[in-house]
Amino acid sequence: MQGALEGVRVLDFTQMMLGPWGTQFLGDMGADVIKVERPGVGEWERTLPAMGELLAGDSPFFLAMNRNKRSVTVDLKDPRGKEIIYKLAATADIVTENFRPGVLDRLGIGYEDLRKISPGIVYVAGSGYGPDGPYVDRPGQDLLVQALSGLAANGGRYDDPPMPAGTSIVDASTALLLAFSAVVGLFHKLRTGEGQRIDVNLFSTAIAVQCQELSAFMNMDRRWERSRAGVGGAWLAAPFGIYRTSDGYMAVAMASLAVLGDLLDLPEIKGYDTPALAYDHRDAIQPVIARKLATNTTAHWLEKLLAADVWCAPVQSFEDLIDDPQVKHNELIQTVYHPQAGEIRVVGVPMKFSKTPGAIRLAPPLVGEHTGAVLGELGYSADEIDALRREGVI
Repeated sequence: MQGALEGVRVLDFTQMMLGPWGTQFLGDMGADVIKVERPGVGEWERTLPAMGELLAGDSPFFLAMNRNKRSVTVDLKDPRGKEIIYKLAATADIVTENFRPGVLDRLGIGYEDLRKISPGIVYVAGSGYGPDGPYVDRPGQDLLVQALSGLAANGGRYDDPPMPAGTSIVDASTALLLAFSAVVGLFHKLRTGEGQRIDVNLFSTAIAVQCQELSAFMNMDRRWERSRAGVGGAWLAAPFGIYRTSDGYMAVAMASLAVLGDLLDLPEIKGYDTPALAYDHRDAIQPVIARKLATNTTAHWLEKLLAADVWCAPVQSFEDLIDDPQVKHNELIQTVYHPQAGEIRVVGVPMKFSKTPGAIRLAPPLVGEHTGAVLGELGYSADEIDALRREGVI
């Protein structure tokens, strides 16, 4: 089937997760994503080790978020390289970048430069804190923004240090906003012919994903503290949290303590079955539930609690996850062939479209793998491409 974004070209200067995961979604939906990289070495994340190692010369993190793209290497400081970018921009619908604010402007390929070539260009810039303001020169990175935004401070138990998330949650959320914003900008362009600059940033995203908690904080007098007993959210009541069982761990979310008391044969917790009591006494309630759940297996408790529609789930490792039946049903693990690594498994397209489903057409590219083909499409001859390559421009 035809991809929903087939015929859309994205000129992609992004690196790390903020941009590449977002532009991968555009590629999955059929867009022609031209990834611009440094000659020879490529984007920075190619060299980021996982557990101190690379996979066939590339970071597995890079391989996770750069499929369905064509890699073109260009020296952005060389006038001939800049000319290549101008020619690519003239063919592009969307440009994405997440350099520090002002970097591409100083190179002569920022929004104001490219809109002169293509007035309808949709230019989406990602950054740590926005294109200006008091933090504009600070390094923007997921952990730093989790710390600054309050996300880390609300994780863990009362006496624990602040607890960051187990993945780059702010990077990932901002990448989704980048992809969404690009499509919104494209929709506006198709209706009006107008391009525009769009800015997304890690800090604003980190604030936005805490809209529930910040709304409560700003509009209510009561203040919360993290639970001593391990309730999973600083603002939530018992029984919310992770519990040890006799053979593993399980999560229990919001549940009536009266119902849970009957199911677990814990009459002492049934009297706390109001939101206020369940919150005020959460540190006394949680250990009682924990002691009971530790007496039997995860499977035993899941069968018992799920039959009564108590919200619960096992805590799975990645070993469990990749064999999970719902993962298989949703086709979330896919195999692609990489020129150097051979067959690699990647996470598939998480969205389902009845008419225009996403698809994996291209494996993550080698550095500059498609430079010759793309420049040929721009009208460069084979001799011109060879000369540019010899002279380090591409």
